[in-house]
Amino acid sequence: MGLYRVNGLRAGGFLVATLCAFAGTASAFDTGPHFDITEDVLRSEWFSTTAIQTVQSANFFVDFYEFMGTSGPRKLEAGDCLAKADSILKIADAQHFDDLDSTRMVAEKWDAMLAGTKAAAEAKTKAGDVLGLLALLGMSLHNVQDFYAHSNWVDGDTLGPPLGKGALAKYGDHPTWLSMDRKDREALNVYTKHYPPPSRTHGAWDARPESLGLNKDWAGRPHYRDAYICAWFASRQWVRLFHTWVTDPNMWSQMQRWSTKSFDPGRDWDYARKISFYGGHWYGNGALTGFKDAFKSRTAATSPDLLVPAVLRFMGGRCITKNPSALRSKAVDLLGTWGKMPYRGPVPVTLPSAAPESVQFAQLKVHRIDATDADDGPGGGQMDWFCRVQLGTQRFMSGLIDEHDHFNFDVWPYYPWTMIKEIPAGMNSVLVRFELYDLDYKNDDLIDINPKSKAESLVFNYLPALNQVRGEVTGKPRFVVEGHGDCDCAKVDMEVGQMAATCLK
Repeated sequence: MGLYRVNGLRAGGFLVATLCAFAGTASAFDTGPHFDITEDVLRSEWFSTTAIQTVQSANFFVDFYEFMGTSGPRKLEAGDCLAKADSILKIADAQHFDDLDSTRMVAEKWDAMLAGTKAAAEAKTKAGDVLGLLALLGMSLHNVQDFYAHSNWVDGDTLGPPLGKGALAKYGDHPTWLSMDRKDREALNVYTKHYPPPSRTHGAWDARPESLGLNKDWAGRPHYRDAYICAWFASRQWVRLFHTWVTDPNMWSQMQRWSTKSFDPGRDWDYARKISFYGGHWYGNGALTGFKDAFKSRTAATSPDLLVPAVLRFMGGRCITKNPSALRSKAVDLLGTWGKMPYRGPVPVTLPSAAPESVQFAQLKVHRIDATDADDGPGGGQMDWFCRVQLGTQRFMSGLIDEHDHFNFDVWPYYPWTMIKEIPAGMNSVLVRFELYDLDYKNDDLIDINPKSKAESLVFNYLPALNQVRGEVTGKPRFVVEGHGDCDCAKVDMEVGQMAATCLK
């Protein structure tokens, strides 16, 4: 992207500065994990692709409106737009299960969300508002997932009894808040911030483990994998619980079969990915913390000159209240009603079926990328890497690594691109398709990583029982491949593995 990068900077000086502040404010699972968990669970519950993308987009809006309420992006707002949206921006900031310093506060937040979501779902079912139900499902899933990313739930012995051991063994090694009996979960020491020494707050994307930062927003954070798996189980529980609140079977069927004839989420979904991807909040590895580091090598996962136009195009100018889509309008309405979530007392809940309670997951990691015979085009500059992966039946997109011909993910504060997918019971082979790209302003370039001539992407199968790969690569689950015989070649060090988890009820 070298040829255009200077022009992007000249066009966006002030806006780059404000959006850099915007990009550093995320306090949630990065958008990629939110999208991946949501898709994996909804696909298993028979939701259509359009329905899934609608729910994913609504999930993103919780973060988007939080971002736009912070000091940097507030400067973007023109005229009276900020005044019109200010109350909604403040409510969005109150989502995510943040700033709860006791088990009592955590319990009250869960009870408030249960009561509020049930009431909103029942009201929208009565009104025949299918799009509103999909929006509510996505936004409430965001908060459910964030509890595990922001709390000490999976941090080990800070809870008291460690998960999966002793008195908690009966709940499995990855239990959720709702899968435990109330008396057991409220006897734990649960929080999402902790001020008495040692102080624990959310923490930056690159906070050292000894800083005790609580966030598990991306794969480089301590305990991320456990938080991801707990959030996966919790999301499946929540979707099944939500189903019980949609009391009209036809309405639930309409949600599952949602199609573009009713509403096309394509634009919202596309910009949710673009804004997160360019801002370093898709899969970690270098989010912006301010203008001073906007174009430093350290913030490898960001591209501010692409972030600026993406945000402005999505808003349609410098006014967040201008011409929102029907889905975004539903999200704004929900923030102003459901989002307030007053606490009115304990809410007993009986979870639907927990089956299967023992689940296998496949995991793909990318450890290193090296350009061997590739360049970033006629404008110069270094490579701007990202990959697309199919893992089983699900497709993933990695985060960005901007302006690096060679990148070692295993050097702190970075961490391998990581994709996690449930392996359905009885599946003996997991299909993996890996494509490496160089980001461009118009047409992204597919990079050759296949040792065979006239083949660029890599296709193989992972065999969990043998912990080996078969196909265009064969042998051990960690391997290095390099493209040969074609232009734009690279070498990639990657690894496939598996893990098991239980959530018992």
